Order: sequence, then C-alpha cells, then structure tokens
Amino acid sequence: MADKKSINRESAALSRIAIVLVKPKLDENVGAVARAMKNFSINRLILVAPQCDHLTERSRRRSCAAEDLLEQAVCVDNLDEALQDFPMVVGTTARQGKYCLPLYTPAEIAQKAGELGGDMPLALVFGREDFGLDRDSRRQCHYLSSIPVNPEFSSLNLSQAVLLYCYEFFRQHGRGLPSLPVRDYATHRELEGMYGHMRSTLRENNFFDVENPDHLMEYIRRLFGRVQMTRREVNIIRGIMHLVDRLRKKGEET
Repeated sequence: MADKKSINRESAALSRIAIVLVKPKLDENVGAVARAMKNFSINRLILVAPQCDHLTERSRRRSCAAEDLLEQAVCVDNLDEALQDFPMVVGTTARQGKYCLPLYTPAEIAQKAGELGGDMPLALVFGREDFGLDRDSRRQCHYLSSIPVNPEFSSLNLSQAVLLYCYEFFRQHGRGLPSLPVRDYATHRELEGMYGHMRSTLRENNFFDVENPDHLMEYIRRLFGRVQMTRREVNIIRGIMHLVDRLRKKGEET
C-alpha cells in the first residue's frame, strides 16, 4: 500500500490538470469521463456549453462512484472563459491537416508537461462527440495532440480518449514531479491578448491577405506555440507591436 507521502505527491502532481469537455452531447459520456478521470486521480472537470445535463441518474450510474467529480464540475458558457487562467492548453484532435501541426502523442504531451514542472496548471481539451474540436477551438490551444490508432478504424469514444490521456499523465507523473524553478508563464488570457494585438497591428500594416487574415495567423500561433512563453516575453512582443502602432500613426500624421 502506498504511504501517505507518496499519495500526497501524486495528488499534488495531478491536481493541476483539468479535463475540459466542449459541448458534450450525451450525459452518459460525461459520467464515463468522470469515471476515467477518477481511475487516474485527476479530479478537475470543466464543461463548456454542455448540451446535456451531467447530473442525471444515467450519468451518475456511468460514473461508477465518481459522482463527486460530476457534482464539482464547473460549467461555463465558452471556451475562452474555461481556459483564461491556464498557461498550458492542449487540444486533442484526430485531424491531420496543415493547421493541426505539429501533433504530439499523449506520451509526448505528458513528457512536455513534466519538463515544465509540476506546478503549472494544464488543460486537456476534448471536442464534441460527433465532431471533435472545431477550428476556432483549436486556435485557442497552445499544443495539439492526437492518439495514434488504426487508420482503418480510428473512432474513439470520448471517455476512451480521456482515459488514455489520464493514464499517460498518471504513468509519468503519478509519483510527483521534480521540483523546478518557478517560471512566470503567460496565461491563456494573456496569450490571446498578444495574438489579438498582433493581428490588429499586422492587419493595419497590410501584412495579411485582406480576404483571409486568419490564414497567416494560424502559422504565427503555431510558431509561438512551440515554446511556453513567459509573461515577460509576451510583454516584449506587445511592446514591439505598440512601437509599430506608434510609427504607423506618426507616418499617417506627417
């Protein structure tokens, strides 16, 4: 039996992780997700604009004694609200297009999280059962991840996908993580502010194709998404954008 110290380390390492379900349709799927989470000591569940009641008797039965996770689940209206305080956001997707690269496996994502230390809050985002994460939702994720499966039969139930990620985090982090120097990582809200500022500045300077300005922003997001940016780094980028804004306005006035 694990001693109390090892249990505490396990809880501390995994308590930073949140499972975020975007517009889940079926109450029994939410119950099964809660069960999968509790199997691997992950207890934070966020529901974004749920299209079902996650507290039905059917959901509770499927949770198999993980009702406490259902009762503690936080419901929000939109993904931006759900993610605003997370420095690391991972979107899960089965899509393989150019806007979904690079894609990391669950093991690689768990390893990357470990390299950043055990204190940083992390959100694992899963899309609707029949559609997955839409393009706007994927844009809000710092990393994209996909589960390697048989390409001839690639469909996974939502709770199965959640379980595989929870297992991988438990396997790698279930006995705690090494203590690393604390870095002041930028939150999702701060990163989105930076991207919005960049988009506005670059658009005003005719950098984008006017008919499809977000095409290039996809690549810019992927570029900055390769590193976990600190607040200072975000402020530097925004300072550069402010300088460009001032120079443009000065040029217009002369």
